Amino acid sequence: MNCLELTIPPLPQLVTIGHSFWKPGQQHFRRSFNVYDLVFVLSGALYMTEDGIPYAIKEGSMLVLEPNRTHYGHRPCEETTEIYWIHLVHPAPVRTMDSEDIPWSVPFAKGTNLDEAPHAQAMYLPKCAGLPIADIRPYLERMLELHETLSPAASLPLQAQLAGLLTELQASVRTRHASRSRLLCDQVIAYLQQNLTRPFDAKGMEQALHFHFDYLARCLKRHTGMSPLQYLHDLQIKKAKSLLENTSLSVSEIGGQVGIENANYFIRLFRTQVGLTPRQYRTARMGGSEEPANVGQPSHQSPNRT
Repeated sequence: MNCLELTIPPLPQLVTIGHSFWKPGQQHFRRSFNVYDLVFVLSGALYMTEDGIPYAIKEGSMLVLEPNRTHYGHRPCEETTEIYWIHLVHPAPVRTMDSEDIPWSVPFAKGTNLDEAPHAQAMYLPKCAGLPIADIRPYLERMLELHETLSPAASLPLQAQLAGLLTELQASVRTRHASRSRLLCDQVIAYLQQNLTRPFDAKGMEQALHFHFDYLARCLKRHTGMSPLQYLHDLQIKKAKSLLENTSLSVSEIGGQVGIENANYFIRLFRTQVGLTPRQYRTARMGGSEEPANVGQPSHQSPNRT
């Protein structure tokens, strides 16, 4: 399934929402404007063309019409058709990609107390897809109610409902249209995250996830490019970076907190992954002179750097 990749933050902002019943013979006029137009068909069928590509949006499905692309109804409704539409403002999509290629499990950089702006992230909307209407309709109805009685008290709840709707749309892409290998990949990642500080245990993973380790490893490799041990090391080093930047814990203490008790092995692994030793990385990030070596010596300072 094709999906639109949108950079966030900021989240898309609502312009308007509407609800109507189109009678047989009605069709959409030709238009191009600088907003997203999300069309949800709850019953009947709507026939739309966007930049020469025709779509039949049938009962229980949706279409996202993109900004500055020409769209129009290429065929009239043949039966009474119930629709909701939502207009959003947001920058143009980064790209269109197949749902199977979305890197659901690749972690984004996390913010630290040294950052002054959020790191870029992404969200995904199905271009044209069937939907779990029972999950979607309450959001549409509540948004319409809030929009029709819009006031300072209703503005933030309205945007919150929009965020919930977008979350449901993305979840439907991930769960309804994902392959088994994609779902197992996510389960492996969740297992590794939950067992970050424990020794790597292939047998334990098999028993927890009820699949042979080799198959689980192939699923993870297909979608992340890493083996389970490589992915675990990546998680450990990312956590170690955060601790180096945001605490005054010693290198050996940080190694223990990320599940690597042997300080020398932790230093070698960190240097292999990052290209710097932990102390060099901390110095570079904090912009100070290199601190005295403290490998193996617990820190007596406060664990939180302010």
